[in-house]
Amino acid sequence: MNDKYMNNIILSGGIVELDKYIDSARLIIKEDTIINAINLHNNMDLCIVVESGCNLEFNMFDYAVSLETSLDVELHDNSTFTLNGAFISEVKYELNIDTKLYGDNIYATVDLRGINEEDGTVKINMNGTVAGETHRNVLNEYAKVLNKSKLSNVLIPNLIVNTNDVEANHGVSVGRIDENEIFYLTSKGIDRHNAVKLVEEGFIESIMPEDVKEKIKNILMGR
Repeated sequence: MNDKYMNNIILSGGIVELDKYIDSARLIIKEDTIINAINLHNNMDLCIVVESGCNLEFNMFDYAVSLETSLDVELHDNSTFTLNGAFISEVKYELNIDTKLYGDNIYATVDLRGINEEDGTVKINMNGTVAGETHRNVLNEYAKVLNKSKLSNVLIPNLIVNTNDVEANHGVSVGRIDENEIFYLTSKGIDRHNAVKLVEEGFIESIMPEDVKEKIKNILMGR
């Protein structure tokens, strides 16, 4: 056992609001669980073990000045894992996620949305591994960033697939805000500043469940 994960936390179902003071831990998922990690403002280094037959939805949002997060996810037979991740980077946002499929009939999706502000940098590593001698697995990795910065954006999706019986997809994109959307909103009487905010916030909230959207709206109020 890796000593840095001596803090083992057993999660046996329900909705868990991740404690803001957790910075290094192993989370062991023993029943269907939803984890919300919303604007914790601390660097996290988590190992998540999803046991056979269990489903995990992990909703993560950070409005970050400077943040580094690492997630190491182990998935076993007949489990599912969905990561809905969103962020706004004011200075630095780094995310390393390793998704490891160690059994059969596993469904895993990593979906990220981010905004890189004028002085921000973004670095995302998405590593997905499908073990050999496994069957009927699905692994998806996607990341999209709206970039307002002249500094660096690095988005790296890696798939390491050791079996033929798998569906695996990945994709990343970095782009600017759609001026057609801004034009439409300003034509309705919304000033440009608020129009940009609406488009940006809709972009990062789009992958989140409704209860998490409301939390994000409250955090970004007055932005």
